[in-house]
Amino acid sequence: MKQSVDFQDFIDEVIEKNDIVDLISRYVTLKRVGNRFQALCPLHNDKKTPSFSVSPDKQLFHCFGCGAGGTAINFIMAKENLDFMEAVKLLAERAGVPVPDYRSAAERNRAAEIHDKKKRMYEMNAEAARFFFNNLIDKKNTKALDYLRARKLSNATIKSFGLGYAPDNWSTLIDYMKEKGYSEEELCEVGLAVKRDNGTYFDKFRDRVMFPIIDLRGNVIAFGGRILTDKENAPKYLNSPETLIYKKKDNLYAMNIAKNTKKGQFMIMEGYMDVISLHQGGFDNAVASLGTAFTPQQAEVLKRYADKVILCYDADEAGQKATDRAGEILREADVKVKVLTITDGKDPDDYIKTKGPEMFQLLIDNAESFVEYKIGKIEKQYNLDDTVEKIEFVEQIAKIFANIKNDVEREVYIKKIARKTDVSPDSINVRIKERMQKNQRNEKARFQRQEKKQFEERTGGRHDLERMRLYNAEKLLLNLICEKEVFKEVRDKLSPQSFEDGIHRKLAEIIFDVMSKGARLSPAAVLAQFDESEVGAVSEILSDDKNVDNKLEAVKMPLKTVLDYNEKKNNEILAKDGDAEKLQEIMERLKKDKK
Repeated sequence: MKQSVDFQDFIDEVIEKNDIVDLISRYVTLKRVGNRFQALCPLHNDKKTPSFSVSPDKQLFHCFGCGAGGTAINFIMAKENLDFMEAVKLLAERAGVPVPDYRSAAERNRAAEIHDKKKRMYEMNAEAARFFFNNLIDKKNTKALDYLRARKLSNATIKSFGLGYAPDNWSTLIDYMKEKGYSEEELCEVGLAVKRDNGTYFDKFRDRVMFPIIDLRGNVIAFGGRILTDKENAPKYLNSPETLIYKKKDNLYAMNIAKNTKKGQFMIMEGYMDVISLHQGGFDNAVASLGTAFTPQQAEVLKRYADKVILCYDADEAGQKATDRAGEILREADVKVKVLTITDGKDPDDYIKTKGPEMFQLLIDNAESFVEYKIGKIEKQYNLDDTVEKIEFVEQIAKIFANIKNDVEREVYIKKIARKTDVSPDSINVRIKERMQKNQRNEKARFQRQEKKQFEERTGGRHDLERMRLYNAEKLLLNLICEKEVFKEVRDKLSPQSFEDGIHRKLAEIIFDVMSKGARLSPAAVLAQFDESEVGAVSEILSDDKNVDNKLEAVKMPLKTVLDYNEKKNNEILAKDGDAEKLQEIMERLKKDKK
C-alpha cells in the first residue's frame, strides 16, 4: 500500500511540474474563454468548431468531440501514441523529475522482455541490411548495381542510403541469418520471412533492390524492395509489414537524414527513388511517406524540425489526391504548405536527372501556396467569362476560404479573387462568412448528436428530457462539490447514493471519501481509479464548471434537480409498496434538507 501511495505522489509531482496549458500549447494554439482554454482538438480531425477544452485549475483536458480527456499524462499518451509509463517517463524527463521504479517483478520482467525483443529486432534488421548491401556489391551478380547506376546513382549515394539487393532465391537470407543465430520464427516476426501453410518459411524479399527504412535514432526498422525482373502477380514495390518496432504512420523515409537539413523546410515525395535522387542533387530535405497515405502523426514528426513543407507528388490523379490530403493535414497541424508542380509529366527523379538541380531549384522557388493550388484546380473547371459559372466559382472558393484560420491570410486571397472575378471583396466576404456560419452550425449539430449518443449509451438508451436534465445536473454538481466550501454546503443534503449508478455514483463516492477527510482532491488520483474507457468522461466532469463565477450560488440549481428527482423516485417506490407512513417521513426530511 505504501508503494502505491509513493507512486501516486510521484505521478502528482510529474503532473504538477508539467503545466498542462504550457504542454498542450506546444501542439495547438489555445484561446482563453472564461477560466478555461479552448482549441481545435489536436487528437482528432477537428476542423471547424473548437471542441477541445483545457482547465488550468484542475490541470485537465477534455474534448467534447472525440471524448478524450485526462491529465497531461493522458494527453501525451494519446498524442505521442505511448503507453502510460512511457508517457510518464517522457514528462518526468521534461520536468527533471527522477523516475523511480515502482513496477512489480512481473511488470519489470515483461518490460525487459519487450526491450530485449526490440533490441534483437533492430539487430536482425541491421544484419539483414549488411547482407543486402554485400549482395549488391558482389561482383558475381551485378544486375542490381547496374540498375542503380542506370538510374544515375553514385556509389556515395548508394552507400549513404544503405541500398542493397535481395537475391532471387527462396531461402538465401534465412540460411544466412540462421548462421548468425536467428530463428525462422524471429525472422518472420520482424518481417524478413514468410511462413507457408505447411509450416516452412521463405524469404519475403527476392530479386529486389532493397531500401532500408531507418528511424530518427538510426535503427533499421523495416525495408522496401523494388522488383528487378517483372514476374506474374508480383508487386513492383514490396514493403515490410508493421511490427513491434515499425509503424508506417509514425515514420518517414529518409527522415533520419533530412532532420539535419539547414534549409528550414521539408519536401515530401511519393517514392524512394525521388527522395534519393533529390538528396544526390543537393536537396537533403526530401522525405517520403511509407506506402500509405500521409498521416497526422507524420505531420507532427516534420513539425518538430520545421514549420514549412513543400508537397512534390506526381501530377496524375492519384498524386493530386495525395496532395489534397497531405495539404489539409499539414495545415491542420499549423504547418505552412506549398505545392511544387512538374508540368511536363516527369516525376522528381526524372526531372532532376534530365534538367539538373538548378532547374529544380527554380521549381521550388516558384512553388505556390496550398490555397493557391486549390484555387487553380477549381478555376480550371469554370469559364469566368460566363456569369453563372463565375458565381459558382466564387461559391466553391468561399468553401475553401471558410477553412482558413488566419484572418490576414484570408483577406489576401479574397483580394486576389476579387481582382480575378471583378466581384467586390465585401461580396466575397459575405459568402465566406455565411459558409463559416454553416460550418459552425454543422459542427454544433454534429457535436450535439455525439453528446446525445454518448448520453444514451450511458443511460441505456434513455433519451427523455427529465433524464437528460438529471444527467447534466449531476455532472455540474459533481464538479462543484470538489470545492471545499461547496462540499460543506451540500454534504448533509445528499450522499453518493443520491447519484445514478455508474460513473457518477463511483465518482461521488471518491469525492465524498476524500473531501470528508479534509484532504486535497487530486484529479490524477481520481482518474487512476477508473478504467481507461471512462477517463474521458470523468475528466470532462472534473474540468467543466460551465465557467460559473459564484459556485456556492451555482450549486443550488443542480442540487435541487438531483434532490427533486430522488424525492420523486422514492415516492414512486413507496407508493408502489403502499408504505404511507414511510413516505410521509421521507417527504418531511427532504423538505428540511432543501431549506
